[in-house]
Amino acid sequence: MVGIAAHAAAQVGVRPAEQWIPLLDSPERIESMHVPELISRLGVQKEMMIADVGAGSGVLTGPLALATGPRGTVYASDIDQALLTHIEQRAQSSRLTNVKTVLGTFTDPKLPAPVDLALMNDVLHHVADRAAYLKTLASQIKRGGRLAIVDFKAESSPHKGNAELIVTESQVNDWAALAGLERTDSFSLYADRYFVIYTKR
Repeated sequence: MVGIAAHAAAQVGVRPAEQWIPLLDSPERIESMHVPELISRLGVQKEMMIADVGAGSGVLTGPLALATGPRGTVYASDIDQALLTHIEQRAQSSRLTNVKTVLGTFTDPKLPAPVDLALMNDVLHHVADRAAYLKTLASQIKRGGRLAIVDFKAESSPHKGNAELIVTESQVNDWAALAGLERTDSFSLYADRYFVIYTKR
């Protein structure tokens, strides 16, 4: 029971990988993510160091790896080794040699080197201590590097009946500022989600 309590305190909305993968890889979800448009608006350039934080099943890891090219690197960070194994298999089948999986913790993505761009897509609301997590993540972003956050608007979230799984854009702005990140861009790509970019000064 102690382990379960600690797990729940560190992350909310927890599921095992065998339940997550079908949900994350569902055609309906992937279509709703507008992946090509998302990648375009992220402004990925060749040879970038990128982190897909809370990478899940790796839906975005592959497109990010293609965008940054073989001389770039994409760190796929997640807390579940089974999900990372799934990502490794996807990368191998797509012959993407620039994908590196990283086993993070509930409080730290554990990126092995500072990155030019970090992306948290549909992830932050699962983190328990969001302010502390963003501060830790910001320390792993290069000066001048960016953090992109995509998450559900409160009024359209599939979790709106569960207050602990709601993260508002205003809250993210405050936490990012405390982490030394300045809001520098936003996009109206989704009707039900906000998409905001912060830069480390």
